[in-house]
Amino acid sequence: MRALKIILGGLVLNTVISTGASADEFYVAPLLGDHFYDSNTAPDLQTPPKGVNHGRQFTLGLGYRFTPNWGVEGDIGRATPNLPAPYQSRFLHYHHADFNLMYRFNADGHLQPFVLAGAGRARYQADLGPNFQKDYGQAGAGLMWAYNDRFAVRYEARYMEAGGHWKDWVGLVGMEFRFGQGAPHDQEAADATTDNTSEPVAAAAEPAPAPVVEPVPAPVVADDDHDGVPNDQDKCPNTPAGVKVDAQGCPLDSDHDGVPDYLDKCPNTKPGAVVDAQGCYVMVNQDQSIRLDINFETNKAVIHGDASRELRKLYDFMHDHPDVQVVIEGYTDNVGNARANQVLSQHRADVVRDDLIAAGVNPSQLKAIGYGALHPVASNATAQGRAENRRVVATVHAEASHIKMKSDANP
Repeated sequence: MRALKIILGGLVLNTVISTGASADEFYVAPLLGDHFYDSNTAPDLQTPPKGVNHGRQFTLGLGYRFTPNWGVEGDIGRATPNLPAPYQSRFLHYHHADFNLMYRFNADGHLQPFVLAGAGRARYQADLGPNFQKDYGQAGAGLMWAYNDRFAVRYEARYMEAGGHWKDWVGLVGMEFRFGQGAPHDQEAADATTDNTSEPVAAAAEPAPAPVVEPVPAPVVADDDHDGVPNDQDKCPNTPAGVKVDAQGCPLDSDHDGVPDYLDKCPNTKPGAVVDAQGCYVMVNQDQSIRLDINFETNKAVIHGDASRELRKLYDFMHDHPDVQVVIEGYTDNVGNARANQVLSQHRADVVRDDLIAAGVNPSQLKAIGYGALHPVASNATAQGRAENRRVVATVHAEASHIKMKSDANP
């Protein structure tokens, strides 16, 4: 231990007086090797009585070089010693952590011998007796082959002493991966900067001042309407002040209806619609009509055949035009007296009106009138003509408007 203290003191002193340039470099060093334990370790382990054999050891080092030659390194690792007979089935684990000061020789070359010294703590964990810890000092030496500034192969041996019979040897081999800024290794360049000769050095002649080149001003391009687009690129000159324009200087037209946004009072019109000068839809009015025509059996207010399609047609029309008024007209043929025919025609008109109300039409939209045998649509001289005259009719007219589209045919 005294020898280790002397080595440590010398390394620290050299570190203090060293004037090497800072390397500012970190490195990681995974190492693998053998740990040779002191044969007299056994009394502290209690069992086995004949000590332990060597064991495979793994160590991981993290270091920092503050000059090209000097650095510090912290190590952690573990080993599993081989136990002699008859204890092969038992286990003994060794863990260590230490801190070392390292000096590298020939730091700018490929082959770099080095020495290190430091101290640490070892912990033994066993099922053979109580677990315990030991503080130790260590010193070591080795060789390093640097393939480049970032990678090196490393071989080393370490001597560890914890007092008494705790004197172990460790042999390790591994790699070193470097990262960080790194230090300059060109010693000749460094020497050149500190060359102290007695010969006076002639002052270098001052270079002639470079001629001053005045920058050529960029040509000024006019923008008469002040919209940010120069005249030679403006396809829409004289836009009003404050109007947003596109890259060609034309007012924006977000809905593409041909009316610029600043004039468009109906934005977001749908594509293809015809709009007026204010960007609003052009509406087209159209007269729509529908005719109800239902026939009845002779002398009855019973609908002849299936009239559901005719009724549905009128119902849908009135649903789409809730403001229209409908007059349902009932008729008969000329058979029988006029008074009876008028009553029968009214009854027929009422039947159709009731069917429409039952289907959901508003009663206020419907009016039923019986006209008897008036207004025949066919000759009452034939059975076919009389069948056509026994009828209920309704003709409805309504105006509807829709948006005019560019695709609509011209009237």
